[in-house]
Amino acid sequence: MGDSTVPAGRLVFWTPTASASAWADDPRAPALVHEHHVRAAAARGPRHVDPAWVGVSFGAGRVSRHQVGSAFSAWLRGHEHLRSRLVPTHERCVRRTLPASAVTLRREDIGVFADGASVRRQIEAFFDRGAGPLGWPQLVFATVEGADGVTVFAGADHGIVDGYTLAMIPGQIRGLLAGRAEDMPRRTFLDFGAEERSLVDRLPMGPEHADHWRTLLGNAHGMTPAFPLPLGTSAVPLAQCSAYRWLLDGPATTRFAAASHAGGGTTAAGLLACLALAAAKVAGGRHLSVVSLADARPDQWRAAPGWFVGLHPVRIPTAPGSAFADTVALAAAELRRRRPGPGNSLPHIRQLLRREIRPRFVVSYLDVRRVEGTPPQQEDMMLRSRIHGPAEVYVWLTRSERGVHLSTRFPDTAVARTNVGRFVLATAHAAARATDGHRAEAVPTPA
Repeated sequence: MGDSTVPAGRLVFWTPTASASAWADDPRAPALVHEHHVRAAAARGPRHVDPAWVGVSFGAGRVSRHQVGSAFSAWLRGHEHLRSRLVPTHERCVRRTLPASAVTLRREDIGVFADGASVRRQIEAFFDRGAGPLGWPQLVFATVEGADGVTVFAGADHGIVDGYTLAMIPGQIRGLLAGRAEDMPRRTFLDFGAEERSLVDRLPMGPEHADHWRTLLGNAHGMTPAFPLPLGTSAVPLAQCSAYRWLLDGPATTRFAAASHAGGGTTAAGLLACLALAAAKVAGGRHLSVVSLADARPDQWRAAPGWFVGLHPVRIPTAPGSAFADTVALAAAELRRRRPGPGNSLPHIRQLLRREIRPRFVVSYLDVRRVEGTPPQQEDMMLRSRIHGPAEVYVWLTRSERGVHLSTRFPDTAVARTNVGRFVLATAHAAARATDGHRAEAVPTPA
């Protein structure tokens, strides 16, 4: 949870429960990425305790515990993906699923805390214990009853939810608290897993898709691209730390989107262009090479919680002093090469290339204004666990009504803190220059 703001107040934990006899075998095959995630966790063994959860926090207003519990229960019962688990065996993962009526909630009153830092530590430890990839539940809730009402915290194993799912949760829970009947998706992530292989088989798989990956790996000596500056790491996995900043406020983001559109790209292309310009400025590189994450939901699963994320190779030519308009055009051309939809998960890419790949420098973009249902509110915040890892740098760019937020995860070394900070600052300067250079009076075109 990093240094996220957490209110003081009365802390309550909410854990989904069910009778052991309620579980039933489910013949639907798992999504490849979820199966890979669970089998990898099982291979690490029960003593491996490094958490890998993600979450979201949001205000729920002045509501009673009864209302909160009823909303949580209704939400869990409406999404069978969250009532299901994978049991790894020697040869495969067996799916087991609960009927909606079997889910109940165990409530634990933890106590009243006078400072938010203590509450944050309690919630973080609860999520570490309760939101793992093996067993069930894989998603738990905490609430804080504070001076301004109830704040909800939801934490889930990263294998069952993605950023798009997290962005949907606040609106769905608030709707249930307000008494609105939520339209639950007819097609779920469990259905997607069962159909995934046939979906992929129907997609064109030209050699250029593999060639893009091979080019990216070849330029990095057979590995995925690395962050363009030293990180001060060794071969031993290190604790990762996080940094956060608002890159652009709402009005500036509107102007930035217009500048990106004028250059022939979208906001996503414009932000990638800023990253490329930053890399050129601080490292003198001639290319920005990254693995890009993108939402890969087919239309029929737009409202379904799950893990629908595609990996894509991105390589954008640039040089110190390059113009934003030229760079955004190159970024837009690179994004147009991405193959949409399923077939781009890590297991698919490994199968395509017939080799293991471990992303090291990763960039993700998500426009939460476009999630299914009610968009998140300004104070809603996405969360993630503290983890240990190799020399990885992740950059998450999120666009909302409030603007563009940048979040990073990187090794907790003095060298990495300095160099990632330099890179982020150069990115912010590039975005500000592009925004200041586009103050046309015409109404900008959203992107």
